[in-house]
Amino acid sequence: MTEKLAGFIVRRPWRILLAIAVVTAVLGAFVPRIGFEGDYSQMLPEDDAVVTLYERTLDTFGAQSVIMFAMAAPPEGSVFSLSSLRKLYAITDELQPLVDRGGLEEVVSAATVEFVRGTETAIIVDTLLPGPPESEEDVAVFRETVLKERQLRDALVMADGSAAMLILRVAPEMEDREDVLSEILSQLGGIADRYGGPEEFYISGDAPLLVHVTQSMRRDLALLFPVVVAVVAGTLFVSFRLWRGVLLPLAGVLAAVVWTLGFMSVTGYRLNMLSTFLPVLLVSVGSAYGIHVLNAFLQKAREGAPRERAVRETVEQMCAPVLAAALTTAAGVLTLLSSFLIPSRQFGAFAAVGVLVSFAVTIVGIPALLAVLPMPKARRVRRTPWFDLSSVRAARGLSRHPRWTLVVALVVLGLFLAGVPLLEIESDFSKYFREGSPIIQGQQFVERSFGGSQELRVVFSSGRRDAMKAPANLAVLEGVQGYLAGRPEVGHTTSLADLVKELHQTLRGDEPDYYILPDTSRAVAQLLILFEMGGGEVLRRHATRDFSQAVVTARVKSVGMTGFRDLIGGLEAYLDASLPAGLDYYVTGTPSIYIRISERLIQSQIISLGTSLGAVGLIVAVLLGSLMAGLMALIPLIVAISGNFGVMGYAGAYLDVATVMIASLSVGIGVDYAVHFLARYRRERAAGAAHGEALATTYRTSGRAIVFNAVTLMLGFLVMLLSSFGALVTFGWLITLTMVTTALGALFVLPAVLGMVEPSFLFSTGRLLGGRPEGTRAARGTGTERRKDHEESS
Repeated sequence: MTEKLAGFIVRRPWRILLAIAVVTAVLGAFVPRIGFEGDYSQMLPEDDAVVTLYERTLDTFGAQSVIMFAMAAPPEGSVFSLSSLRKLYAITDELQPLVDRGGLEEVVSAATVEFVRGTETAIIVDTLLPGPPESEEDVAVFRETVLKERQLRDALVMADGSAAMLILRVAPEMEDREDVLSEILSQLGGIADRYGGPEEFYISGDAPLLVHVTQSMRRDLALLFPVVVAVVAGTLFVSFRLWRGVLLPLAGVLAAVVWTLGFMSVTGYRLNMLSTFLPVLLVSVGSAYGIHVLNAFLQKAREGAPRERAVRETVEQMCAPVLAAALTTAAGVLTLLSSFLIPSRQFGAFAAVGVLVSFAVTIVGIPALLAVLPMPKARRVRRTPWFDLSSVRAARGLSRHPRWTLVVALVVLGLFLAGVPLLEIESDFSKYFREGSPIIQGQQFVERSFGGSQELRVVFSSGRRDAMKAPANLAVLEGVQGYLAGRPEVGHTTSLADLVKELHQTLRGDEPDYYILPDTSRAVAQLLILFEMGGGEVLRRHATRDFSQAVVTARVKSVGMTGFRDLIGGLEAYLDASLPAGLDYYVTGTPSIYIRISERLIQSQIISLGTSLGAVGLIVAVLLGSLMAGLMALIPLIVAISGNFGVMGYAGAYLDVATVMIASLSVGIGVDYAVHFLARYRRERAAGAAHGEALATTYRTSGRAIVFNAVTLMLGFLVMLLSSFGALVTFGWLITLTMVTTALGALFVLPAVLGMVEPSFLFSTGRLLGGRPEGTRAARGTGTERRKDHEESS
């Protein structure tokens, strides 16, 4: 098969290059159209129970996505000043047209919130002031009312005058419209610029987070891709000292990136936070394929082979080993399809497509280019005697003391495993950003001033019309608010019970003792009728129109997974112990989504790790013709994966939607080191070399390639340190560390095991992966042949 492929490439290089160019141009036209997905709720399948409840609540009670626009008073100042309040009213007026255009469901501000006042027989619903304050007397009225009204005090305006806030509720149909949300945030940015000074403005909430995620993805893609190309280009130049040594491998990986992203766009998939790493992965991993192919061709050229023969022999020699590397890497990333998280599945699928495309373009496109380019000038082979000397010393030490090497490896492995219990899981998106980013600064200010930036909802349902007007059921809402008020991570809460108590107090002359629930359902119904007659309206976000359902809404701080679990667990325990018969409940909101994602992270990690080790071990066993070979190839991977989780635990790095992929990627990429080492070592042993001699030769040849490949991947992955996402920065240095430990495992731990045992597959006959026929012991004897073999392999 490879002979036919090689012959076709030599005979029809221009046709191949034209076909690659046409496909690249067609798919490249779709790359600019690719979309971006930053909505965390889209990480879970649509039929997931938590997502279903979240969407049902959205449909029933309106938008859960909000934008919090906070105004901080100047130092030693107060928002209870004429200038600050005029700004608050002016900003509110500027934002109202967004409601008319359908981008926002409502703008909640102290300037527009309606409150009730009245007598024993009538209720009047009115705003705090008829218009913007005109005098200090208006400011005094505003301040007095804010301090008295519970729905305003410390909810929209801080009682100490340190800050005021507008809450912009995004229209449900616009929650995933990044263009609309970006326009709103742009308008808020313009407002902050025009009205800022001495006041400062901060933006927080779910909607700004979504937009910030999407914008950061675009920024990462625009920055990381050219940087990784430059890094790999520099590495290639140092390696080959030839421009074709840079341009040809890069041409292959760039075509693969274009094909993969174009295919994503054509099939309707969008880039998410994880898939912004995809171009970096394809450039780093795919360049290695081009290096192997070009290196083999240059070796043939140095031997004096004519161009056509050099191309033909290069394809025949490199097709199998490069295919093996691509298959193991693709198998590793494809195990992410077993993940419960949609972004992980999509990354796994398209990463596998990209890796296989890289192989196909490399094994066909680069030889086709070589077939039409002039032969390179003969160059002297650069020798590195220090590496040869180090190889001999390492082989001598490992062959004499394999037990000590294994003891050290086991001690290190034990230290790694001791760090695993320290590992924490995190799926709160706000934790994925750098500390100094504007979205995090806004969130910190809002949580510090107003008690929370996330929205939690507790929905109650009776199945009966007007059931939520019953005082007993309203008391349940009141009790939940009381429980939440006692939690340090919860800020302002609101419900239908608040409105009913406020109405009751108003009709009783605003006496504080009457801020209680009425005794009968009829009294509650009368209060609500008077409220509507006075111009008020029971808001959709409090109850359904038939009052069969009602909701308690709480503003919650971003306290991470442990805090969210503790909060919701305590809330559910309270409700299970106190909920009356005939009333059902469920808890939903951003924290519930985060918790569900974290639960799926654990399941995804266990399943993807198990399947990746099993799949890759099986592929290696087939490639090397031995189950024992497949098991031994997993030894460096187990050391590296243990090191990954242990270091994460010690360093306080979270297991999140990014780092959950490291194990599968490490297995798929890192197994190549073990395969190359085993194939070369087995070749030497089958040819009659003793353990020490075979080890020294393997170090000088495959060991050199392993080191170079690991360094190339490390430099490529370190580019992720430039990411806007803190989670991807952590991912970058962890995957780099894993490449180091995988290479060390293949170069030291695996040889130590081979020094202790001699499995039968080392001496089996047949054709080795990427090697020459075995059974040539007699031909091996001379040192001249060994030196020649070393020079060729180098």
